[in-house]
Amino acid sequence: MKTSKFTRAVSIILGLFMIVYAANQFIHFFPTSYGQMPEFAQQYLDAVAPFLPALYIFEIIVGIFLVLNIWVPFFAVVLAPLSVSFLIFNFTNGDWNILTAAFVAVLNLILIYQYWDKYKPLFKS
Repeated sequence: MKTSKFTRAVSIILGLFMIVYAANQFIHFFPTSYGQMPEFAQQYLDAVAPFLPALYIFEIIVGIFLVLNIWVPFFAVVLAPLSVSFLIFNFTNGDWNILTAAFVAVLNLILIYQYWDKYKPLFKS
């Protein structure tokens, strides 16, 4: 199936965003801060901190696949729970800074919509 230029552009933008965001967690070329957050959010972040490097490496790998247009329908589904997690974390963080999470979720939803025909066999009984 030949992908449209729009779908390809969305895939590249999402992939580049994932790569830059995750690489920034290691290299720190953009300032990062989770800001003031409720105690339960800080406890959650402290609990998952040992696993975050693996998550960031995973995000870089997913981003590379999206940029190279390899297995895009698969990675769009793989990113769906991660997108929801980003939204929930940023929403509960308290400062309502959900623009980046919403950006990832919207691009992910666009990809899922564009590849919906690929997912139809999953819903047949």
